[in-house]
Order: sequence, then structure tokens, then C-alpha cells
Amino acid sequence: MVTWLRHLARALVVSAALAAPASAQTAPPPESEVARLVWSTLIALDHANRTGNYTVLRDLASSGFREVNDAARLGGVFAATRDLPLGRVVLHAPRLGAAPEIDEEGVLRLRGRIPMRPEPILFDMLFVPEGGGWRLLGLSVARGAATDPAETGTAGD
Repeated sequence: MVTWLRHLARALVVSAALAAPASAQTAPPPESEVARLVWSTLIALDHANRTGNYTVLRDLASSGFREVNDAARLGGVFAATRDLPLGRVVLHAPRLGAAPEIDEEGVLRLRGRIPMRPEPILFDMLFVPEGGGWRLLGLSVARGAATDPAETGTAGD
């Protein structure tokens, strides 16, 4: 009988461990990973905008993002960003407007700008840990107003 109880106790512990949700990551990724997330997301959007094919952007995102967005919907959502020079974002380090933060549900938020001339690219991104890495959950991209003297002017970029 003791053996039976021991097996039952082990089974309960194992089933409780399997049923428990994975603990949310609480520390934001390092600066280099933040830059990679911003650049790779904006480059994926640039490729989608240039080709009109939003399936790769969708497929790289989280399961929650894929559930609510098909490729056609993403084409409509990001139509206003098609004239943005997103292909050049990798030439500039992202400047975050707020420190990366992870909420109680494990969602990482990155907000900031890419300091391009004549106007910066503004971004607000949400990521969730999924499949061993951060996956896109939400994305907003827009043209910003140049407020930094280094971002004004028309020469160069």
C-alpha cells in the first residue's frame, strides 16, 4: 500500500508540474537583443511592404498574433507604412523612449524611435516568450517628427 501511495504522490506532483503555466520571464533582454528584436521586426515589415506578401511577418509572430491576423488583414493594417524607409533601420541604433518592460503576463514592450533623417521611425512593439524566443504579439510603426537636431536636415540618409 505504501508503494501505491508513493506512486500516486509522484503522479500528482508530475501532473501538477505539467499543468502549471510556464513562469513568465521577468528580466528584459539585454540591449543587443532589444536592438535585434526591433531591427528584425522592422525589416520583416519592410519585406512584407515591398512584396505585398505579409505571410512571413505573420509566420514569425506569436500564435496569438497569427490567430487574429491573416496576411490580407496585415496588408490593410500596414498600408500606411509602405512609404516608410524601413530597409535602412539597421543603420541606426534604436533609441528607446522607455526602458524595456515585462508586465505581469510576461509581455515585453519596446517603445522608441529609429533616428533617421529627415524623420525618425517610431515604433511600439509587444513580444511574448514562445518557442524558445521572443515572438511578436503587437506592432505599431509610424513616421515621427524630428525633435533631435541630429535628426533634422535632408542630407545623408
